[in-house]
Amino acid sequence: MNRFYGILYILVAGSLVAACSRKGAPPVSTMQTEGVHHKWKVKSADGMAIGGDTYIDLRDIRHSGATAGCRYFSFTPKFGHNSRMQIANISTHLLSCSDDLADQTLKLNLESVYSFFVTDKELRLLAKDGHTVFSAERAADDEGNSISRKWLIQEMINADHEQLTKDKGFLDLTDLTRAQGGVGCNRFSFKVTADDTYHIALGDAAATEMYCQHAAANESVFSKLLPLVNKYQVVGNSLKLFDKDNVLLLSATEVLL
Repeated sequence: MNRFYGILYILVAGSLVAACSRKGAPPVSTMQTEGVHHKWKVKSADGMAIGGDTYIDLRDIRHSGATAGCRYFSFTPKFGHNSRMQIANISTHLLSCSDDLADQTLKLNLESVYSFFVTDKELRLLAKDGHTVFSAERAADDEGNSISRKWLIQEMINADHEQLTKDKGFLDLTDLTRAQGGVGCNRFSFKVTADDTYHIALGDAAATEMYCQHAAANESVFSKLLPLVNKYQVVGNSLKLFDKDNVLLLSATEVLL
């Protein structure tokens, strides 16, 4: 019995030490941070009005960035429960800028971000003491949650992932009435119908009829997948397509020109 309590004490103590030593925000699903992943034009920083071209771009979940008009700061946003946010791994290229103070202030403010508050058109990044570090509005060139873009397929259910990566499978949804896609050989065309409730249908599918052995298996999967698509999710530069039972069928990232 004493041995049992000794082991239990070690496990509990170990978990408490791990919890107390965790400095970064614990991981949280991007389903809970959808509203953050846009391009934002900064209106004020630490209560001071900001003019010019100061932006925070959070569309890419893994590699986001910010600029005050000269240097571009790259970073990794990390999110936790209760709207926790940490801006980590900040780096920049060494450019010669006329206003180094603006860049240094931007970097210090990014480092102080502790949490976020977001509505459909406004983002506030807060410090640990609760004061607003950045207040921002949606940038004019932000795509919102639009699916009407070109996408590079990253994963597809039941696919040969290695071959899919080599063949650079894609979806071109820039024109939903004449959408296209492919996974290595033939080009598929189809009509997309989507609404604001995130329901989507891919209909009237047709494809060219070339035979390419290397792509045949993935093309078979792709052709069977298209009519099953029922729901979509756009988070920043990422797209996910689901069936009616919420099974993830395909995930893709935006092709940035």
